[in-house]
Amino acid sequence: MTAGTRVGFLTHGGPAIGLGHVARCLSLARALAADGARIVFLVGQEARVTAAIEAGGFDVVETDWESAGEAARALVAALRPETLVVDSYAVTGAQLDLLRPLVGQLVVIDDLADRPLPVHTVVNGGIDAEHLEYRGGLPETVFLLGPRYALLDPAYAAPPERKTRASVERVLVTLGGGSHPAALRAVVQAALSLGTAAVDVPVGPFAGEGVADAIEDARVVVHRGVSALRSLMLAADVAISGAGMTLYELAATATPIVSLTMAPNQRPNAAAFERAGAALAAGSADHPDLGATVARHLGCLAADAGLREKLGAAGRRLVDGQGASRVARELASMPSPRR
Repeated sequence: MTAGTRVGFLTHGGPAIGLGHVARCLSLARALAADGARIVFLVGQEARVTAAIEAGGFDVVETDWESAGEAARALVAALRPETLVVDSYAVTGAQLDLLRPLVGQLVVIDDLADRPLPVHTVVNGGIDAEHLEYRGGLPETVFLLGPRYALLDPAYAAPPERKTRASVERVLVTLGGGSHPAALRAVVQAALSLGTAAVDVPVGPFAGEGVADAIEDARVVVHRGVSALRSLMLAADVAISGAGMTLYELAATATPIVSLTMAPNQRPNAAAFERAGAALAAGSADHPDLGATVARHLGCLAADAGLREKLGAAGRRLVDGQGASRVARELASMPSPRR
């Protein structure tokens, strides 16, 4: 990929799905921009998503592409990016067929393998990606699979400076960019059961204004407008996290994790991280016994510094934070079919 190459990102976010798709696109965009690519994001008409992307320093074109299927094709046809990266479960195989002739290189970021993907490159940085059965690709489709390709901000590549304390003094609670008030209250109460530990709660733009009141406690610090969580992760002795992209960021910082399944597509992540010894899985966020399950896991971690250190080390072995740079290099090395 030469300097000045135009790369488009077609993605979305919102109260129901949070900012996971946007976050991993931003990570790859930063890695590509570092090599001189010109980036433009094509997103739905959601002001908070646009604000997050513009805060990252990238141009945004808003269009109602999710409800008007032709809008995406018309926009891509007008922009003619050399590379188009699509990150949305809403884009079907048939739509990808229509987009492919308009660009030199069509890339899909996907972690479901639930539909045909007739594209040039599929990126899945999930821990269980290599066990999925992808179908409906092209003979030349390249698959970049596994946590070595996890799309994290380049800052996570730096080795984490972490010292395991004898006791748990700080707990980080991060349930993703969506709105999950009931689960958040239950998890924070579980964290407070540790006694003296401080609880850091970063909340995303879709969390709602009532979050701070709902979890008001002298030991709880609510962080708003925080775009990067790495410093909070490194300060935490343990984290309670949704099993989306944040799980991989926590692993890269060697943070001991109690994971929650916030949506059905996160179940494979939670199960695989637990099998790898990199997290304790607390089940679904809508389970009626969520608070008790989380409190039990936290109690185990608080009582066993060795277990915390073991979980953190296993996470860092799985995710070294260099995935976005690897994907950028792979894309740059691939010849464009249009050329």
